[in-house]
Amino acid sequence: MGKGITIEDVASAAGVSRQTVSRVMNQSPRVSPEARTRVEQAIAALGYVPSLAARSMAGGRSRLLLAVFESPSPETQATLGLDRLLPAGTLACSPHGYRLLLEPIAPESAPAASDAQLAATIGAVQPDGAILLPPLDSRADLRAALESRKVPVQTLHGTGAPVENPGEAAAQHLLDRGHRQIGFITGPSDPGHAEYCLAGYRSALARKGSRAHRHFVAEDRPDLGDVLDLARAWLVPTIRPTAIITMRSEAALAVLHVAQALKLAVPRDLSLIALEDDPALARSHPPVAALHDPAPDRFAAACTRMITALENRDAPRSDPPVSAITLTERASLARAPRAI
Repeated sequence: MGKGITIEDVASAAGVSRQTVSRVMNQSPRVSPEARTRVEQAIAALGYVPSLAARSMAGGRSRLLLAVFESPSPETQATLGLDRLLPAGTLACSPHGYRLLLEPIAPESAPAASDAQLAATIGAVQPDGAILLPPLDSRADLRAALESRKVPVQTLHGTGAPVENPGEAAAQHLLDRGHRQIGFITGPSDPGHAEYCLAGYRSALARKGSRAHRHFVAEDRPDLGDVLDLARAWLVPTIRPTAIITMRSEAALAVLHVAQALKLAVPRDLSLIALEDDPALARSHPPVAALHDPAPDRFAAACTRMITALENRDAPRSDPPVSAITLTERASLARAPRAI
């Protein structure tokens, strides 16, 4: 059912024009409720599946948004985590009848290839807009290529600042409190993102001249059993971290457990920050500080800005304030207990 059915068949069955069918498929308000009902009933009865070309007839609308990321570079996955972005973007698009399509393209080192890929995709799916994910958001050639083909562009940060590095942000919070011996524990999932955060942590410490990133780093993405052993190995010696950053909330709680078992007071002897928040962190004793990374929120906001611009083309354009990585400050943070 539906195979070989055309938009003309739907129009004939509903007793309306082909243009009216197109308007219904594009959710245009310029259709009477009675005609809309007849068209929807005809589509259901015939099992019609509209092609992209048919959907775009009225006003050139496909109701598809491209999320364009760089491949094979892992930077987008490492920086943002595509698995976190897609659900947020989908939830922003679906209520408005839009769908997301992820599109990998060649890196900046192969501009001809990326332009050819982009042209082929635009020709095939006729997107209403595109969102350039980092690091593509800094490529003027891609923006120009899209806009020359009448495809509007958004980025995660709109007209705001670039996406921040969570590891760097957490390390800076601790450095500002006088800590220099700062440990970092990664996690077993999303290794690309862990490496990105670890690089940010190392960069922040190197700027301050700290060598802790050479001694107090767990790069093998340990499981919780490993975290317990690692925390004991770090915290028993006289020279030990005065602060530890963990990728996961469970790891922060494991470090807290070991510190308390060793009679180290948190935060007097040891400060803790987790790079992901969890209700369990707020309920621990003491509650553990955590970062809120708004990358999924930024992506959802970019989708919403795009849809708003598409649906209200004559409205003045203004970008809302861009969310920044924020620290949920809890009782696990204090100034460094001593200068090291």
